[in-house]
Amino acid sequence: MYGWAGQQIRVNLTEGEIVKEETPENLRLEYLGGRGFQSKALFDEVRPGTDPLGPENILLVGASPLVGTLAPAMARWTVSAKSPLTGLIGNGSGSGTFAAQLKYAGYDQIIFHGQSPRPVYLFIDDDRIELRDASHLWGKTTWETQDSIIEELHRDDIGVLCIGPAGENLVRIAKLISDKVSAGGKCGMGAVMGSKNLKAVVARGTKPVNIARPEEFYKAAREAHERVIAAPYCMMLSKEGTIYLPLQEAMKGSATTRNSQAGGLEGWEKLTSDAFEAQYAVRHMACFGCPIACKHCYEVKDGPFATRGGANEYGTLYPFTTKVGSDNLAASLFLTTMCDQLGIDTHSCGGTISFAMEAWERGLLNSEDTDGLDLSWGNTDTMVQLVRKIAYREGFGNILAEGSKGASRQIKGSEVCLVETKGLECSNFFPGEKESKIVALAFATTPIGGSFHRGGYLMLGNHPRIVKALGAEYAKRLGYIGYVKGVGFTGGTDSTAYEGQGLLLALENDMLAVIDSLESCTFLFVEGAFDEHLFARLFSAATGYDMDGDTLIKAGERIFNIEKAFNVREGMRRKDDTLPRRFFGEKTTPRGVIGINEAKFKALIDEYYQARGWDMEGIPTRKKLEELNLGYVAEQIPAA
Repeated sequence: MYGWAGQQIRVNLTEGEIVKEETPENLRLEYLGGRGFQSKALFDEVRPGTDPLGPENILLVGASPLVGTLAPAMARWTVSAKSPLTGLIGNGSGSGTFAAQLKYAGYDQIIFHGQSPRPVYLFIDDDRIELRDASHLWGKTTWETQDSIIEELHRDDIGVLCIGPAGENLVRIAKLISDKVSAGGKCGMGAVMGSKNLKAVVARGTKPVNIARPEEFYKAAREAHERVIAAPYCMMLSKEGTIYLPLQEAMKGSATTRNSQAGGLEGWEKLTSDAFEAQYAVRHMACFGCPIACKHCYEVKDGPFATRGGANEYGTLYPFTTKVGSDNLAASLFLTTMCDQLGIDTHSCGGTISFAMEAWERGLLNSEDTDGLDLSWGNTDTMVQLVRKIAYREGFGNILAEGSKGASRQIKGSEVCLVETKGLECSNFFPGEKESKIVALAFATTPIGGSFHRGGYLMLGNHPRIVKALGAEYAKRLGYIGYVKGVGFTGGTDSTAYEGQGLLLALENDMLAVIDSLESCTFLFVEGAFDEHLFARLFSAATGYDMDGDTLIKAGERIFNIEKAFNVREGMRRKDDTLPRRFFGEKTTPRGVIGINEAKFKALIDEYYQARGWDMEGIPTRKKLEELNLGYVAEQIPAA
């Protein structure tokens, strides 16, 4: 076996049984690894209508054939299950050392079934695999859990994936944490882990990753490394991290503010990467095998928000600043650390709190409802208390622990405050005049809900498929070209265009499915540092199976379609592929035109469905599924 480790682990938590299985060849070639492996398993093994927090749901953790090799920035892991937040397919992705340790131990994937009668953690040490008692770890934060396990095992050469109190308390926005700061945050995967009484997964390995054609692989890996460090965007990330985004978004009036009621926050200058570096930056940190080092460690040395942490990103900054009407950078760092330790997704947490703050502003909540807390915009002291209450399901926090859509069912009239799609809080999106319509389309149509992880930013306007379909000039206008500090992405982009964005997003969906299944950092694709052909060279040399770029994209299309089919089987239709009502209806403001033309957006949905080969209800056609070797899937969903 080359590239892949060749084995999977099935753990029956109810019975305490552990079985090793060979990773099937058809799975390897058609679904690649990571996200692909897991999406197929969810469709095949989870019955429609399954309770996400019941023992019948399965939880999967996996790596890929490129993890643990010389290929740069291939260190991610994916965790998947039916989501307790959305009731649809769910997954989160993180980085750190866990995925490499799992591969070095000799395994591609772990599949957890059932529910343990007591708290346990899974310990993998090469060929030795065992469930260990975790009663002494239950109740501990993620940081305390990792430290305790390292002390217990008397070694630190391990990868630890764990949950905090939020996961234990079945908070529907709970996440998993690896290496204390690398999060698999989306869709409530931490709650699924908690429902199984599984506190942690610990992996240590000493085996090599066998490479089929070493010289060829080394050459491709070296080229990949050189291309990454030569890409301006990747090096900008090394210097600034993803927190460059507040500056870019604020300048064009599209920084989501006060629960997406506006596109700009006064005092945004306090939230830029320059402000962070000047006050709180300590050092940069890289994921396993990555030359970028975009994780920016921080320390707030004194004051009420004194804290330290390891990954200040836009996904941790936005939720606790502009989205909640605050310009307090120190407070956002403190809240980020809290979420990492308690095991709460920052995107959904900030989105849920901002939902509650708008409900307060509208008079739908009062102090009797909120345990005496003042939910006025920007009240950082309240936010600190709410995060803890959410994690422990205390008082008003028990309502917010359901996520914004779940909470809205308990707060009369609050549906108007929702900024989510399919139940997942929109990460960061405000539809301004200069906001790309592909971002809006991605938020509306992604199977997991309102996440930025599924498209809208890969900049594929110059891809041959898009050029052939739309013409070189128009395609170039749709695709971002480059990044300039203080200006943002430049190159003549036509961000307001509707036509062609459906074609572009379909290609991005498939490309991202490949990236996630090979467990690569998405940043490698920005500005063309990587493309599918370089991926194909790495994949082919590592595994010994020759595969070109087009075949890889076809695998990505297969993965995306089986995810869509999972949701269709759960009842999802076109009505669910939409945006919050507040985003529709063009309005002129001092910051320009905001809002989306609903009729044009519906036409864009049509274009997207046609590009995907689905019918106008968003159901994959039998023809498309059979083309992707998914004929058996067509038998289990409504006929298109």
